Amino acid sequence: MIKHEGPARGPSARAYLLIMLGEYILASHGAGAWTQTITDGLALLGFEERAARQAIARTAAAGWMASARSGRRVRWQLTPAGREYLTAARERLFAAGPESDWDGDWLMLLLTIPENQRKLRYRSRTALEWAGFGSPGPGVWLSPHPSHAAEARQVLSSLGTGVQAIIMHARLDDPGERHRLVSQAWDVRELDGRYRAFAAHWDAVAPRSPDAAFVQRLHLVYEWRRLLLADPGLPPALLPADWSGELARGLLLDRHARWAPLATTWWETHLNVTQY
Repeated sequence: MIKHEGPARGPSARAYLLIMLGEYILASHGAGAWTQTITDGLALLGFEERAARQAIARTAAAGWMASARSGRRVRWQLTPAGREYLTAARERLFAAGPESDWDGDWLMLLLTIPENQRKLRYRSRTALEWAGFGSPGPGVWLSPHPSHAAEARQVLSSLGTGVQAIIMHARLDDPGERHRLVSQAWDVRELDGRYRAFAAHWDAVAPRSPDAAFVQRLHLVYEWRRLLLADPGLPPALLPADWSGELARGLLLDRHARWAPLATTWWETHLNVTQY
């Protein structure tokens, strides 16, 4: 069961801040938000004010937010870079299901990273998994989406010259070998279990107040983002027949839309009455 007693372990204030910005500032057409509105929202999620302000400072330092002072108050706006980042993130979060017309072609990356570059190896793994790649063995990364070659090049470029890579296209026609390769590169059954747990938990959640809807909606998106980080978006031909990912996706979209009015009430109320 997925639990939400509070984000004391694991989730960071910055992760929730970015979700909050995507939910309420990205679509506000320049309205922005006061510092106190943001810290109040993060406080509802269990984050202390110090952690909330650090998250704001780090997001601003990354170039995704900019501040403007109005008397004693500070109002935050998204920068063009922040807007671009959050738009791409939302497209990924709420995209349609996996492609159904896969032609059997694979994108393959062969990576060489020095053994002593542990941080770089971690960064490369995190970036490639977010891009949907799986690894069946050391230095080998796969995606069933050859169209993602440009994204792969961007990821590799962002990692710097410490990573040497060869990008190839490959084909494996034997269905049995395809599924064996998938089982080596991704733990599909474990991911399916996580989707089932997600659906079982959120099917039972029913916030009835603005503050509860605000909190649960952010938790919902945060948990869905965690699932997508682990989900390569495999075509149906490579998934189990009883795959639960689309059931979970449908529930996400339903709850996200259903709780929007109450959650937005909390945000707009605090945006309008905050005095500092």
